[in-house]
Amino acid sequence: MTFFPEYEEHDGLSLASLLASGQISQAELLRAARERMDARNPPLNAVIQRLDHMADRQRVQAGSSPLAGLPILLKDLLADVAGTPTSNGSRLFAEHVPQQDAELVRRYRAAGLVFAGKTATPEFGLYPYTESALTGATRNPWNLALSCGGSSGGSAAAVAAGMVPIAHGGDGGGSIRIPASNCGLFGLKPSRGRSPCGPSRSESWQGFTSEHVLTRSVRDSAAMLDILCQGHDSGDAYHCPPPPQPFLAGLAQPPGKLRIAYTRRPFMGGQLHPECDAALSHSLRLLENLGHSVEEAHPPLDGAEEMCRAMLVMVCGEMASLMRNSMRLCGRQASFRLVEPSSWTLARYGELLSAGEFAWMRDFALRQGRSMQAFHQRYDVLVTPVLNQLPAAIGSLGTSRLEDALSTLLLGHLGWDWTLKLSQLVPEHSRKLMEYIGWTIPFNMSGQPAMSVPLYWTASNIPVGTQFVAAKGQDSLLLQLAAQLENAQPWFQRRPSSVTR
Repeated sequence: MTFFPEYEEHDGLSLASLLASGQISQAELLRAARERMDARNPPLNAVIQRLDHMADRQRVQAGSSPLAGLPILLKDLLADVAGTPTSNGSRLFAEHVPQQDAELVRRYRAAGLVFAGKTATPEFGLYPYTESALTGATRNPWNLALSCGGSSGGSAAAVAAGMVPIAHGGDGGGSIRIPASNCGLFGLKPSRGRSPCGPSRSESWQGFTSEHVLTRSVRDSAAMLDILCQGHDSGDAYHCPPPPQPFLAGLAQPPGKLRIAYTRRPFMGGQLHPECDAALSHSLRLLENLGHSVEEAHPPLDGAEEMCRAMLVMVCGEMASLMRNSMRLCGRQASFRLVEPSSWTLARYGELLSAGEFAWMRDFALRQGRSMQAFHQRYDVLVTPVLNQLPAAIGSLGTSRLEDALSTLLLGHLGWDWTLKLSQLVPEHSRKLMEYIGWTIPFNMSGQPAMSVPLYWTASNIPVGTQFVAAKGQDSLLLQLAAQLENAQPWFQRRPSSVTR
């Protein structure tokens, strides 16, 4: 019999409250999480590194947060833990051991959170599926044949499977919202400037990336955001002013009657699956029943071709920079033998791009923020699908084994000129992925808060999230709306049976 069978009936705040009141010990709480990792991780491949010895040594300090003592998981990307490997999902970084905590991790420590392990990510967080050559495929607890999404796929799979109630994630193009949608979780991408980037960087992916968590309850997300926003890191490139009151306390206030816009027109092309359309319709009916004003209005974002091009330029430019700086970052010289063919080809394509194109991308992305700022003068919230399609089958979104083998052969045996020519094939595969995730990318460009809320399941019991977007800095408004939706249609008790029975 599993120890502490009521463990999964509690969210993070509830478990931490039991700990604070002495109803359960920290050792018992860790045991409950570890037993579930032992039993449920093998079919999922969500947790790729256990931190048992570190967790045993972490102790709750006086004055810590309401989540003090809670075991959580960290995504194995960006969230450096001193003395612990951070692989970033890549063989290039497989031996990299940071010597200092990331600022985000330092804040988690100060809040009394306990690090139980690290979760799988695609190489460098590049893809909306979690299937790296280093750690293998991570599967969806709702259906093991399906993708959990990416790049915070390991964190989403672990939380959905009940291993821990909260896991860290990062979102540079949808990487919190996509796995939240695929795995039936709540996932908020905060406003640009909410999450600290230090001490090793001042921004991540040109400001596209924000870090936060995946949770089963809205209040856990709010409590974690309060931890994240403990002061401004003066070395960061961006700063988002704190709200007038803590995010968790703000949940006690209803959002009021909101002016809500929605759209069914994909921002970056592709066709909307009928089930994804049904999920949007379901959410809109729920909003109307709650008394909100809902009308169709497509935001004034620039066209799909330019949007795709800008995202491609950003990612490829960042990959080229990463390869150039690998010796400084991880003490190893990057080569095609240490990097997956798709990632290496993105980096090579980045070398084809001009400084002018990269500057154009920056200007393009910032213009989307200006356009959305004007849009939110009329509408408080925009509602859209999270994805064009249902969770994809494992292996269906990446390049094929034959394509990878051919790329490896060519990259390994042909000269630089041929490498660059091969890299010109990148836009074709990137278009396929961007159509799949095109609903989320614009709001990484604009820097707005956006969330995936689990309000719909298909007849075959597959979750489909709905995306809600607010003006920059209005994270509290989104959390208040999410809490209202959670109260109107609770989802906490919906659990995937494939790994939890």
